[in-house]
Amino acid sequence: MAKIADEWRSKLIMEIRRKLIHITGLMVPFGILVFGRIFTTTAILLALIMAVFLEAGRLKGMIKLPEVREHEEAKVAGYFYYILGSLLTVAIFKPAISIAAMLMLSLGDAISGIIGSMLENSNVRSGDKGWRIKPLPITLGMFMTCILVGHASSGITGLPFEVYLAGAIGATMADGISVFIRNRVVDDNLTIPIVAGTAMSIVALA
Repeated sequence: MAKIADEWRSKLIMEIRRKLIHITGLMVPFGILVFGRIFTTTAILLALIMAVFLEAGRLKGMIKLPEVREHEEAKVAGYFYYILGSLLTVAIFKPAISIAAMLMLSLGDAISGIIGSMLENSNVRSGDKGWRIKPLPITLGMFMTCILVGHASSGITGLPFEVYLAGAIGATMADGISVFIRNRVVDDNLTIPIVAGTAMSIVALA
């Protein structure tokens, strides 16, 4: 029992450390609000270029990143898709929707990951086992966080309930369902903000 508790505690601490880095994505909504869309897009693009060189060095064994998950060691890591997803979200969607979508990624996925660190079989994107769905507690945690985030930010974004509800549903689906294309899993750091932003844009237009 002590060994199991130690393993669980170690896993939880590692996930919290990873998600603290994840939450740095809050700089994206902040950048949009303070500096504008063009400046923020440019800054993310520069970060993506730096990430390309960083990942190239890491995959060649020249650089070691301690927060990279075990199943990501031989492939492009999640932080790269996080930056790419952020860039596409800010570039494609209106600022209000970009802000909400990035908050859902930064905070919603953080809560999802922390809950998942306490449950067995929560990582549906490791290995190659086809489409799978995360356990219900993770899905509910993600959805409720995204709803709260949408509501809390609505004073800034001006998005009505039905719009950020659609975003929360989209973000939860992107987080909770593993999607494989040509036997390669699609990283949720890329899909969460894009699916959420697309859902919100469709409902806003409707």
